[in-house]
Amino acid sequence: MSNAIKLDKDFRFLVGTYTDLDALAHQPYAPTSGKGIYGLTIRKDGALSEQHVTDILNPAVLIPHSNGKMIYAIVETIQSNGDVVQLSIGENGSLNNESTFTASGKSTCYISLSPKKDSAIVINYWDAIIDVVDVDKDGKLGSVLQSFKQLYRKEGEWRQVEYREDHWENRQVGPHAHCAHFWKDWVFIPDLGENAVFQYRYDPVKKSLEADTHIKFEAGSGPRHMVMHPDMDIAYVSNELFNTVCVAKLDASEPEKTKERLIPIQYESTLENRDQVSYVSEIKLSSDAKFLYVSNRGDNSLAIFKVLEDGQLERIDVVPTGGKFPRHFALTPCGGAVLVANQDSSNITLFSRDKNTGLIEATGEHYDIPAPNYIRFID
Repeated sequence: MSNAIKLDKDFRFLVGTYTDLDALAHQPYAPTSGKGIYGLTIRKDGALSEQHVTDILNPAVLIPHSNGKMIYAIVETIQSNGDVVQLSIGENGSLNNESTFTASGKSTCYISLSPKKDSAIVINYWDAIIDVVDVDKDGKLGSVLQSFKQLYRKEGEWRQVEYREDHWENRQVGPHAHCAHFWKDWVFIPDLGENAVFQYRYDPVKKSLEADTHIKFEAGSGPRHMVMHPDMDIAYVSNELFNTVCVAKLDASEPEKTKERLIPIQYESTLENRDQVSYVSEIKLSSDAKFLYVSNRGDNSLAIFKVLEDGQLERIDVVPTGGKFPRHFALTPCGGAVLVANQDSSNITLFSRDKNTGLIEATGEHYDIPAPNYIRFID
């Protein structure tokens, strides 16, 4: 394949950056801090240009509303409860601050809208506080309908980490929720600290969660993020501390019963050398669901998997990202390129992508941007 990027059209995208490194649960080693959310354009030939910057504290996750008019920027900090800043998207891709929702916990890291878009689950990593929030017809977050701490260990068998150095050395002494995914009647919430994916029933009338059960993963593995296959009852769960991807079957049978709806069937390593220090970060399926990509922080690489006919995985390549600590990455909407946010080298590296093989090739091009942590295409 040629390493030249050829896209269907120009695309606009946003990059979240860390603006206050001392306010984070982890410790970025980026040489400088960013200014907020950077708006950029990638042209058909792969050239990047910067359009605007929106000043926000530590925008660590950027999740758009399905109406295409709003995006949620999650503020990551352990110095106070986190915020979800709601931004309207202008015709030129510019962002305007419309309102701010304050969560019930710290190091806020994820928001997931319900199927009807009339409620949302807000995840707070530091203290594993789960908020269920009312959402109006325009996507604005309203009152907290339900809030609770997620864990299964008994009192005395866990503790809350107190400061970030404590967290670095003791990431599994207490719960650390990471994300939330709606599936049929249930919601799944992976928890790195509890080595489990928690399973809840969601009541769309009451807009509330009811604890159902939890699926324990391998001790020490640290479930982080997950993605759902669009056509098969299959989920993929990344394990941050073991650098593996778990393939799990989803079971909707006998919906009235309480039983595990997520059943692990395969574990695949994201690394060539599993003995090194590295931490899985982002996980994504290609739009055709034929390939799965996972970033490795430490090994500084992207692992590429082929999705087999039964949904299981075959690793086909591990590619250096050309930067340090790839916290996040994104495929262009047309699938012709991959952009990687290398947090600690403060750059975005570009790769061309073969849509048929799923393989990527470095272009040798990069764009300097301070402490990048998230990439989100907006058209």
